[in-house]
Amino acid sequence: MPHQLDTIDRSRLERLVEISISISSTLDIKHLLELVIQAITELTECEACSILLLEKNNGHLYFAAASGPNPPGKNSIVPLEDSIAGWVLREQGPLVVDNAVGDERHFSDIVQLTDYETRSMAAVPLVGRREAIGVLEAVNKNGDENFDEEDLAILQALAAQVSVSIENALLFQQTDLIAEFMHELKTPLMALTAASEILTRGENNLSAKQIELLEMVEHETAHLSQMAQEFLDLARLESGRTNFVEEPVDLASVVSETVRLQEAQAKARDIDIRTIIPADLPLVLGDSSRLKQVLVNLTSNAIKYNMEYGLVTIELKALNGGVAIEVSDDGPGIPEDNLGHLFERFYRVPDAEGFTEGTGLGLTIAQRIIEEHGGRLEVKSVLGEGSTFCCYLPAAR
Repeated sequence: MPHQLDTIDRSRLERLVEISISISSTLDIKHLLELVIQAITELTECEACSILLLEKNNGHLYFAAASGPNPPGKNSIVPLEDSIAGWVLREQGPLVVDNAVGDERHFSDIVQLTDYETRSMAAVPLVGRREAIGVLEAVNKNGDENFDEEDLAILQALAAQVSVSIENALLFQQTDLIAEFMHELKTPLMALTAASEILTRGENNLSAKQIELLEMVEHETAHLSQMAQEFLDLARLESGRTNFVEEPVDLASVVSETVRLQEAQAKARDIDIRTIIPADLPLVLGDSSRLKQVLVNLTSNAIKYNMEYGLVTIELKALNGGVAIEVSDDGPGIPEDNLGHLFERFYRVPDAEGFTEGTGLGLTIAQRIIEEHGGRLEVKSVLGEGSTFCCYLPAAR
């Protein structure tokens, strides 16, 4: 049942707006959960309430926060099957239960976790940007009354705000952990790089096998450094912590700089890079360094997955009031059943020719950057003929 704000009493609606502002202004996950628990208790006038989040690894719900006479311990588990909360999450719909104990979906072990009888309940799903992430529950309305449509409407309105706020707070927390990890990782990686470079110098008289092993250490160290940096980039993009400059961008200059950076990689495989740039392109507003990051990634992939002595073409086009950036290669192409997965995190096209390497994050990052510019990134490919990645960017207004 969709929530209807016009069913909510004016004073409660005004309080809901105040609380929503507080919730949206914090990225501290602990403080955020406390605010939500206080909001549910106040607005639905309930004896107890809880926030359950989905643990993807085991498919269970766990208590992220709760209140009441004897709230369940944090991280206590509730199964998706045989529980009211699990039903709400699976069906992604709200639910009011007047007699929880008599409901066949009731999780009977909850009494052991709380030593508290659940009489009535109102529950709504927390639906994030892409999927359901948890459930909000209000338990036992004060005065032995039952929860009504207004209570459910309040919970739904609150859940719509809370879902995005929880996702953002968790992503911010994750970004900080990754940043700390990267900081700690840099020192041993630099030591490994320096040691391998010293050992490969001519005066050490290494055998061919020793040189091969050291080159492997250098390669894998560089790969690990790239993966850590790209993971941090992606976490920042998803959490909204990436600051984008908004200024007129000369895409011709971005293309020219990209070609300069990729010349060595192309030359190593005897691949030519050709550019097609019309003189009358409209301006786009954006972050030139981030757009260059996208173009470098797409060009690098076009070189890496191309045939030797192949051709990579970077073409700019005025299109539908905006600009299209097309990066094409004449390589082996991408099988159709892989195209739908290209922008997924860590996905790499299975390849029998030995080209598959990298982190599997580059295209995901590129897509997020283009979307932040109000555009979209698409791919077309024909087996045996090559692939074309196209970035559509709106013109500056």
